[in-house]
Amino acid sequence: MKLLAITTPPRPQSERAAARNVARRNAGRPSTVPMLANTTARREASVVAFRAARMAGMFWTFVDATQVADRRVVIAGLPGHHLARVLRVRLGERGVAVSHGTEYEIEVAEVGGGRVVGRIVGERPIQGEAGVGITLLQAVLPNPDFDAVIEAGTAVGIERFIAVQAERSVARPAPQRLARWQAIASSAAEQSHRGAVPKIVGPVPLSAALQQAGGARLLVLEPSVSLPLVQAIDGSDRYTIAVGPEGGWTDTELSLMRERGGVAVNLGPRILRARLASVVAAAILVQQR
Repeated sequence: MKLLAITTPPRPQSERAAARNVARRNAGRPSTVPMLANTTARREASVVAFRAARMAGMFWTFVDATQVADRRVVIAGLPGHHLARVLRVRLGERGVAVSHGTEYEIEVAEVGGGRVVGRIVGERPIQGEAGVGITLLQAVLPNPDFDAVIEAGTAVGIERFIAVQAERSVARPAPQRLARWQAIASSAAEQSHRGAVPKIVGPVPLSAALQQAGGARLLVLEPSVSLPLVQAIDGSDRYTIAVGPEGGWTDTELSLMRERGGVAVNLGPRILRARLASVVAAAILVQQR
């Protein structure tokens, strides 16, 4: 009788475990991100290196300018707690800390007390932002739809969200909801490797939202019109997208936006839910710009 050897296949690594293994292999090596220089070659090398870092699963976080000094980054507060207690980063592990237009590659030097201290080993200007500024005037939607708009819109590249208490909005968010929306935006910005965390404003009336939006080109999503969104893109650097509630904008609201120079556009023959329409419109702007 022949004996058959039965072997158990190795368990697949989790993404976090794989990232740690990469960090251990990289510990002690020279930075994969060269310091900024005035040569095209080094800038291109920096871009390639940061892309490789993202593929390797390095952590991504945001810090204030006051937390960056003496070639070190101190990550405290909720981000520090998340890295130290939830993700459990280890000494030598590498990540990226973003602060006011700069992405710093850091190597973890200290972990403890709910904070992480990283040694800066490379830096470059932020790369995770779209080439166009997008403000979304989104009529308040029932939960969890509005949360989903903020999460997906942040990943797509929306720069600012203004929650509008439209005439047909059914939801009436509590004041503390704003803090939750901002937290969702922060988390989505980290996950999608944005160069900045979008700002959340509101809820405010439509008139106040239009005033806060400034002079950016205003595109109003209105399924009944015939002008496609792509044909309204004129090469501007900044756009404001206005998306109504599930019941749509009222005639009064549409008139107000027309007075402010708003252009009514559609997203094609399909009828999209409000939570999806805003994200689709933003994605089109980012890609067509």
